[in-house]
Amino acid sequence: MNTLKSILDTYLADGAVGASLAYVRGDAEPVALAAGLSDRATGAPVSTSQLFKIGSCTKTFVAAALVKLGELGHIDLGEPVSRWFPDLPGAEAISVRQLINHRNGLPEFEYYIPMDPSRVWKPSELVDIAFNNEKPKAPNGPAVYNNTGYVLAGMLIEAVTGAPLGAYVRSAVLEPLGLKDTWSPATEPFPAERMVHGYYHRPPPAAGASTDLASGGEMWRMDGVLPYSDELQDSSNCFPYSGAYGCGDMVSTPSDMVRFMRGLFSGKVLSAPFFAEMFDKRATVSFPGTRMRETGAGMFQSSYGGRAFYGHQGSIPGYVTVMQYDPASGLGVAMTSNVGSGNRLSFQASGLHDVVDKAIVAILD
Repeated sequence: MNTLKSILDTYLADGAVGASLAYVRGDAEPVALAAGLSDRATGAPVSTSQLFKIGSCTKTFVAAALVKLGELGHIDLGEPVSRWFPDLPGAEAISVRQLINHRNGLPEFEYYIPMDPSRVWKPSELVDIAFNNEKPKAPNGPAVYNNTGYVLAGMLIEAVTGAPLGAYVRSAVLEPLGLKDTWSPATEPFPAERMVHGYYHRPPPAAGASTDLASGGEMWRMDGVLPYSDELQDSSNCFPYSGAYGCGDMVSTPSDMVRFMRGLFSGKVLSAPFFAEMFDKRATVSFPGTRMRETGAGMFQSSYGGRAFYGHQGSIPGYVTVMQYDPASGLGVAMTSNVGSGNRLSFQASGLHDVVDKAIVAILD
């Protein structure tokens, strides 16, 4: 524990604000620790029970919920989504499973959504943003990271179940595993008073700097919301939960996230044939600024601590999360941070990954 605390303290000294980490092995209870500040204005420390925005780690929960509908016989994962979205361009060629495996060819909305903290978005409006800014491609091609598919997956879940997305994720995934510290704020009430503040680094771009994401260009449209500054800025409310919906709205604790991954891999969420829908048939990917190397459905193979781990990472303005599981050692590890950046190559966006490397080595040593 002292080694892990020292690793987190070094991360803070390098420029982070706060961090929370948990790990679990076998059937033991998670081991959790936290460091740094949850609110710079008051000096309040981070505690292990506080909530962080987990960004795209939401996708693993939503993918499991969608596949659960297949296991229950309510949907056919190979069926075209035109059944639910007859007006969606190309829907007859996109299967349900392709909504969650990044091989749907759908256009992306994330880079074009206006940052309006006060706006409440309808999921269909997020899909419209995507189609208004990019052209779709043929499905079943190379894996291309896609948020729009997860918005449609959430809409499909709501259409089939008649329940809000968060309510179905809760009944299908969270409650069976006894997870009590995870919520979907876009579609259900949650304890906002338990949230840590998020902090964003948005330095002025260098003259002539590339705007390409792979070269350090800014991911989100922050103009009019946060100015350029070399100082960290509070971004807690920049991205409304409704603007993330099924691709990134969830909040959680690292302890709940490692319990979730353990439950997923131990068959407590999905039976083996349906867990295989998420885990097997992975496609090779190359996503700049990430550790992701192969994609399944809601789950990536990534390298951490010199091992192949499976799970997800998440980023949303002011927050970065890693949620991983290694079936070989039975180790689940999750870490959240309340600092972030739209530049994937910056320390604020990517520094957490090196911390997870060191933590895994320390835990398994």
